[in-house]
Amino acid sequence: MIFSLDNITQSEPVIRHSKNHLRDAAILLLLFLSVFSYFLQDGYWNSNSRFGLIFSFVETGHFYIDSYCNEPDTYTEDRSFYNGHYYSDKAIGPAILGIIFYYPLFWMRQLFYFPDPFTTREILTILVVGLPSALSGSLIYLFCLYLSRNRFRSFMVATSIELGTMIFPYSIVLFSHSFSAALLFTSFYLIFFLKEKPKKKGGGYFFLIGLLLGWAFISEYPTAIIIAFLCLYFIFVIRQNPQFHHWEAIVFPIIGFMIPLFLQISYNRFCFGSFVSMGYSHLENEYFQNSMNQGLAGIGLPDLRVLFYTTIHPLMGIFWQSPVLIFAFFGIKHYFSARPYRFEAILAAMMIIFYFIILSGYYMWWGGYSLGPRHLIPILPFFSLFVLFVPERLKIPWTIISIISFGQMLIAAASNMLVPDDKVATIASSGFFEYSNIYNYCLQQLLSGRFNPNLGSIWFNLDSWKSLIPLFMILTGCMVLFFRNEKKGSRLYNIE
Repeated sequence: MIFSLDNITQSEPVIRHSKNHLRDAAILLLLFLSVFSYFLQDGYWNSNSRFGLIFSFVETGHFYIDSYCNEPDTYTEDRSFYNGHYYSDKAIGPAILGIIFYYPLFWMRQLFYFPDPFTTREILTILVVGLPSALSGSLIYLFCLYLSRNRFRSFMVATSIELGTMIFPYSIVLFSHSFSAALLFTSFYLIFFLKEKPKKKGGGYFFLIGLLLGWAFISEYPTAIIIAFLCLYFIFVIRQNPQFHHWEAIVFPIIGFMIPLFLQISYNRFCFGSFVSMGYSHLENEYFQNSMNQGLAGIGLPDLRVLFYTTIHPLMGIFWQSPVLIFAFFGIKHYFSARPYRFEAILAAMMIIFYFIILSGYYMWWGGYSLGPRHLIPILPFFSLFVLFVPERLKIPWTIISIISFGQMLIAAASNMLVPDDKVATIASSGFFEYSNIYNYCLQQLLSGRFNPNLGSIWFNLDSWKSLIPLFMILTGCMVLFFRNEKKGSRLYNIE
């Protein structure tokens, strides 16, 4: 099928996912999950703060992490101190899932001495972060396929967003950003199809939307900005469709949202003595404590300089690290004329703009030891609405830049994405092209042979660059399966 930006009109009939398209999504799920599972990076303080909570609750029945925060395998200074005990200072969303998944693993360790502690950490990371990220990547594909009816474009968008942005390296460690991004985009996906296919949407569907939004909030507090927009979108969809004018459409999403919120405030009350007192209110580190007390949880007025640093500065600007996102500006033009889904495009644009502006006021906008401004990761999947409609004449450059974006994120995943932040202190006085986290730090790690462990090195004893060979074999195999599936009749949607 030759793609044209003019082939979508408001009057076109409703379309549905075919079995072949669901098979496409399953192949992409396998591809993403394989990539996220391949690398074994250590998240250090950030991840250990969550691992400490997970291990402490399951193994000892306590929320405090006194026995873990100073141990070599779980050492962290991302911790709070209250009433004589140390606690994780992180939002508890990922840790709650980790606790659920760790119970059977802990029992297995007691009975069979397997899995070992290192393998346990990796399994938990895959289940809590890698799997949700991979699932959301499949949903990005299905969403783009619904809008464009073009498999190649949808494949390119899903893979470039999942593997060509910071979603990739932050899906291999127990951080909250990629996890939150997955929850938020899945919520958007469900609301979108609530509008497109309102039939047979019961209370469980509404409940799930609220649950995902609530869990995103207790996983990454700044996502309240995105959640507010998605709630307005949900209300808009409900009001536009008369069949949703009943109590289920209001009560069930509220119940879903309140469950994770109840878990968070109960945790606050039990650990810190108040329903509204969070871990960030009791940080042990004095500098972090003072900084978080400024503004709203450390977020002050927007800073234009920070917007410059987080977007187009070579040190860690997202348009340098993931240049495929630049093509979103070309795709915006698609929504200027009278076309369907303009409301969704405006919604996505507003979320992206507001999120960037508000987080530019965060006192640690760079994220500490970090590849880039990791707090922006939850908004990255929404670039897919615009990257999808890159003009046909830019198809080849788009493909090339997508590969470059993947290559740069692969460098970070294979080396060490926790880049020291000493260059941030001199960013204002340094030359524009003086330093890049990817090329001046991550790539230098690889050139000097300092590869982080991966399955190629652990399972096949491959060292250095050779350890990436099995990964490229997996990628090749998944791509062959995907494009072979096209020959089985999955090129177009089935029309109802």
